[in-house]
Amino acid sequence: MKILHLIDAFDARFGRDQIKLVELLEKRGYQNTVITSKYSSDWRFTKKTEFKSWEKRFSQTEIIHAPSFKIPTPFSNELSPIYLPSRQILRNFDIIHAYTFNTYSSLLGAASKIIRKSKVVMRSDLSSATYNKTKNAPFQRTIATYPFKIADAVYTFTFLEKQYLTNLGVNKNKIRVIPVGIDYKKFSKATITDEDKHVSIGYVGRLCPQKGVRRITASLQRILSEEKNASVTFAGGIEDADYAEEVLASLRTYRNFEYLGCLSDVLPFYKMCNIILAPSILETGAITVLEAMASGKAVIASNINPIKEYIEHERTGFLFTEEKEVYLYLKKLIENPKLIKEIGRRARKEAAKYDWNLIIGRYEEMYRSVM
Repeated sequence: MKILHLIDAFDARFGRDQIKLVELLEKRGYQNTVITSKYSSDWRFTKKTEFKSWEKRFSQTEIIHAPSFKIPTPFSNELSPIYLPSRQILRNFDIIHAYTFNTYSSLLGAASKIIRKSKVVMRSDLSSATYNKTKNAPFQRTIATYPFKIADAVYTFTFLEKQYLTNLGVNKNKIRVIPVGIDYKKFSKATITDEDKHVSIGYVGRLCPQKGVRRITASLQRILSEEKNASVTFAGGIEDADYAEEVLASLRTYRNFEYLGCLSDVLPFYKMCNIILAPSILETGAITVLEAMASGKAVIASNINPIKEYIEHERTGFLFTEEKEVYLYLKKLIENPKLIKEIGRRARKEAAKYDWNLIIGRYEEMYRSVM
């Protein structure tokens, strides 16, 4: 089967979401072509040689970084990348797979559906914030939902996201729920935390308001002041420089704090941590939570969708609503090392449900149904 993937940014440094999907489809014999921009996932214009070094995992997939530039986004103050469709888009593909709500790629997929009568699959990845903004803006709702209304199949990560699309007028009968996938085999190799005196607390993710990192700094300051055998390590790219500097400055004065920067492979990070914090304000997939659970770590995370679908509070992790709860859960775990190990073991078992080897079959079934 020949599949064309239309993606605003295809950043193979991180083996998640569409990167992992394309990789697994290649291994299963699908003929993939990816047409994307020359921007990385942090919207940095990137040279061809740099992309090549990131894409070594692909041997059969054709990846085309087309001429690109940024334009003002009609419904926000931000600039969004667009790319000029190359002539490869005119080839005969069995399916065009376009990625993400309210993106240039989704509109390009819709154009292919209209002009070439192509079979089109759309990924939603619709957050609650985008949904609430879209439903109250009639013109934006019309433009953003049109590709999903005419697509042959649509998929979401959660049932709540499916309800969002249905509320926006997309036919619920064409919407499938396919959860995010993780490389369970890889992350389950991380050792379950030993019951030692030192406790390492970690956060991995982008440093930006959406990830809610500022919500945990006060709790971490208290822990670092009170617990001599506790350390805190942050990792992740800086998306909002002012926000990141404020967060990091509040913790840099403590000798047991370290910032590692952006990591291409997070497994070593999970191996060094006992507890993982996931304070996001908004999420659609929350893959970090599942990876940490698969690594056998105790996760303290925001009580939001879809995280609360993954974690059973006080059994496979902790869910917090108010910031002060983070300190209380950290204190509880630090004072009870056996609990860290017990929760990690239960979390790993739960995360096995999201193994890519189980999830990939749902994509294949969707493709077959469209054909």
